[in-house]
Amino acid sequence: MISCNRNRLLLPLVGLLAVFTFSACDPVVPPTVNNGAVLGAKAAAAAVTQVGVPYVYGGATPATGFDCSGLTSWAWKQVGVTIPRTSSTQYAGSTRITKAQLRAGDLVFYGTGGVVSHVAMYIGNGNLMQAHKPGVKASIDPLATYWTNALIGYGRVVLPPAPAPAPA
Repeated sequence: MISCNRNRLLLPLVGLLAVFTFSACDPVVPPTVNNGAVLGAKAAAAAVTQVGVPYVYGGATPATGFDCSGLTSWAWKQVGVTIPRTSSTQYAGSTRITKAQLRAGDLVFYGTGGVVSHVAMYIGNGNLMQAHKPGVKASIDPLATYWTNALIGYGRVVLPPAPAPAPA
């Protein structure tokens, strides 16, 4: 919702009094590539449409099935953002955040010995979307899953810079 305050400005104009009306409106942030919260929510929504798709090692499309990082990279691609393909490169290419900072579209990384071997996408409300392992279809699970003991950290996708404004 946009809220505007209309104001009138009286200016003398060559012996005449001119009245100008102008508005001061709250800016609306369009869903552009630099609006991470909007894009993250859309990426999470795309991921959720893949519930039930089979796990396939190396899979990166709904037609072939998904592995963990194939699902997260596919979901971000649906909103026009390309992220690295593997869980370890997604971890290396994301910005570290805390659990308290999680928002839809953020990535949750798991592994052992400090080596990332699994990634899931946070979808909000304490849930994540993930492609687990062979024999288990992509599903929505609570953030506190059996993977919790292997938690390495949380990451936010680094977005490309906002497009330059068009010349006036």
